[in-house]
Amino acid sequence: MTYKIQFLAAAMVFLFPFFSQGEDISTISIEKNGDMVEAPAPAPVSPEAWIPKKVKKESSLQTEDQGLRQAVLDYFADSTYDESLMNYACNFTDLSGDGGKEALVLLESPYTDRDGKPELLIFTRDGEGWHMEQEITGISVPFLIPRRDKKAGSSDFSPLYFMEDEETGGTTVKKLSPQGHLYPLAANGEPVELKSLKKMKGQAFFCAVSKKKEPLRWFSLAPAETGNPSIS
Repeated sequence: MTYKIQFLAAAMVFLFPFFSQGEDISTISIEKNGDMVEAPAPAPVSPEAWIPKKVKKESSLQTEDQGLRQAVLDYFADSTYDESLMNYACNFTDLSGDGGKEALVLLESPYTDRDGKPELLIFTRDGEGWHMEQEITGISVPFLIPRRDKKAGSSDFSPLYFMEDEETGGTTVKKLSPQGHLYPLAANGEPVELKSLKKMKGQAFFCAVSKKKEPLRWFSLAPAETGNPSIS
């Protein structure tokens, strides 16, 4: 019995710093009338909770497209990045409404992530290959692309909607409205009201799981001879 008591006492001494130094996340500090006051922290929100019910959830390609893989490698060929540390996921969709599909490439690496968020690369068809159209850093996923109005007849890319964390601990949905084939910085997105999205239809890309129960699948850009797995 003595040994048990000594063991429990030692365990409590070891664990005590972790309990005593744990961060209190039940409240947050906010500014009110020029003063900083404590307020209840908002409940955590799932990254996909804001997506309207009528929006189709997509995960990513389950089989790697070799042409697109080469296009990503070619784009970073002149950089000093270590390809073995770079992973990507991909979806194809018609952003411009011209009948052809663009490639949405989500790149995860120590070089491109911003605040834990991956980088989005948009590739367009260029003959038999792919052309890198734009990089968008620090964009949250999943993001929503609304269904295009067939009467609009515009060749501009569709807007992107995504959920953004606020400094107060809350969340807001932002919209990136493109000018032609270029989107503004993710940080410059326009805040929108959730109720305005309620009946929206379209597709949400890079969800944890698609409607077909397919997972978000990552492919490694590491050379095959390294022995690293190409799929995660």
